[in-house]
Amino acid sequence: MSASPMARTATSGQDIPSRRVVITNEEDMPSDYGTTPGGTIFGTTPGGTRIVYERAFLINMRNSPLAKTPPQNLPQIPGVTVDFTKKPEESEKKDKKSENHSTGNKEDDDQFSMDI
Repeated sequence: MSASPMARTATSGQDIPSRRVVITNEEDMPSDYGTTPGGTIFGTTPGGTRIVYERAFLINMRNSPLAKTPPQNLPQIPGVTVDFTKKPEESEKKDKKSENHSTGNKEDDDQFSMDI
């Protein structure tokens, strides 16, 4: 099979425009991005493509309304996505329920008992 005439025409490559920005304050940068000794911020995609971010762009995105909007449908994990406000009374009730549950059915316990 031969390539079509359009596919055989040579094209000239073009450089991707880029700009190097020196970061003076690393606290403004998220922890999961990488940096180079020159101060370039980059992230990688699952395919291995490196995406270079400018500091001004990242700070501008951090202050955007979209970044300040909490995501929807998050699971409610105490201490992570929801404030941890467990009352001592609730923990005592749960402890009593778990004790009652473990002493419930004798037949299930015998299945796993072993004489050594």
